[in-house]
Amino acid sequence: MMLLACVWTVCVVHGVVGNLQIYPQPHGLHASDKFEVYLSQGGQKHKSFTYITKSDPRTKENSSAKPHRSMSWTSFAFSGAAVTAEIHTPTDFHNCIVRPKSYNYHCKKTGSKTAEVVIKQNTKMMSVEFDYDYGSNHGDITDKFLIFADAPETHVPDKNDNSVLYYGPGMYNFHGQKELNHNIKEVYLAPGAYIDGGFRTSGGSVKIHGRGVISGSTYTHKDNRFQWALVLMDKGSHHTFEGITLTDPEQFFFRGLSDHNTVRNVKMVGAWTYNADGIAIGHDGVVEDSFINANDDALKLYSDNLNIQRVVIWQSQNGGVFQTGWWTGRDMQKVRVNDIDIIHTDWCAFKGDNCHIGGNDAVFDQAGDTEHFDVHDMVFSNVRIEGSCPRVIYFKMHTGAKGSVSSIRFENWSIESQPIHDNLHNEIAGTSAGGHIANWDFHNFKVGGRCISSPRAGDFVIDSQHASGIKFSCGENIVG
Repeated sequence: MMLLACVWTVCVVHGVVGNLQIYPQPHGLHASDKFEVYLSQGGQKHKSFTYITKSDPRTKENSSAKPHRSMSWTSFAFSGAAVTAEIHTPTDFHNCIVRPKSYNYHCKKTGSKTAEVVIKQNTKMMSVEFDYDYGSNHGDITDKFLIFADAPETHVPDKNDNSVLYYGPGMYNFHGQKELNHNIKEVYLAPGAYIDGGFRTSGGSVKIHGRGVISGSTYTHKDNRFQWALVLMDKGSHHTFEGITLTDPEQFFFRGLSDHNTVRNVKMVGAWTYNADGIAIGHDGVVEDSFINANDDALKLYSDNLNIQRVVIWQSQNGGVFQTGWWTGRDMQKVRVNDIDIIHTDWCAFKGDNCHIGGNDAVFDQAGDTEHFDVHDMVFSNVRIEGSCPRVIYFKMHTGAKGSVSSIRFENWSIESQPIHDNLHNEIAGTSAGGHIANWDFHNFKVGGRCISSPRAGDFVIDSQHASGIKFSCGENIVG
């Protein structure tokens, strides 16, 4: 027996196999005209509202936005047994796939313009892709489709608490970025809440959470009503940003350069223009269980004691995935990045076979005029890169830079393929002015399933005068 209960318009399907929470449609917001989704958990199907963001409004103001693109997504929560998602597509297809491939989820054609994906666990963020629109080096996927499967919420605040800003299902227009004064300790966006605007902290410690959406789609690129990002947490400390979907940013998605901040289960979609960076976070920051579609640097690694894990990344045409550059000085240690799925690197999309990409386009990248380095003890482990990745490592110090970047470890990397280009290589270089790179270990660094045991085998160009101790090894994991 199944029971459907709707509280504050969130429908919870109670059954003997688990609980499925269907999020409501924000009143007045149009559903995707590309995809429809129906969900079931051992019984009756229920329609899940599907959002959409389109690139065309951005192309009118910014030449970096590619026209006629869309990204659709649906979100829900469940516990217990697996949930089946039935997807209705705009065009018929023969085959479909689910990324990240590490989930080991399969997409099955079940009828004309209809596919099925069985989602076995919550806290999963995936792209479902169809063979009529796989993308290539002559273009990215035109109409992207994502599924975000949340865990049920464990805390909903009292809407009558004066220290809480509570947004129930519906649409809200902030006419810019709302500053949170010192009296606000918590901001809650219920499932079905849709904010046209953003937030910034003024100090203190604030938790912004829920299952709602924050959108910058009606604001111009670098709109002066915003400071940097849709959500800015540079002031204060010990902030939490959790569960929210951010779409179509006016610049960055999230910036929280104050200390001890946590970003968890956040989804970032619709990065149509350059400068659509993903996450910049301060020292002792935590990022986990999140999805980033960036059109600039996805994760800015700028601070000490960072812990980043279980992140799915779709890198668009611009920016580094793990970026350490831009600022005048870079002093950083004890950074841990683990269990990362990079499902697309679209730097060569639209450029054909003879691809030329910028100095800020690589998985691990240093760009800008950084003059001083004191960087050491960084570990990047269990990183999986799907598809064809034009360049993995590009760490070249700016001419005249001084200092050292040492004790960097890349462990258990898997790159599905890296094409050979005359003008694109993995590169590591210091400077004659006193910039030195030392003791970088690449252990079980695999391209096309083959472990790389030497720089030449991995198409690495290494500055032998100013870089030393660059080692490649294969076999059992390094302990320590």
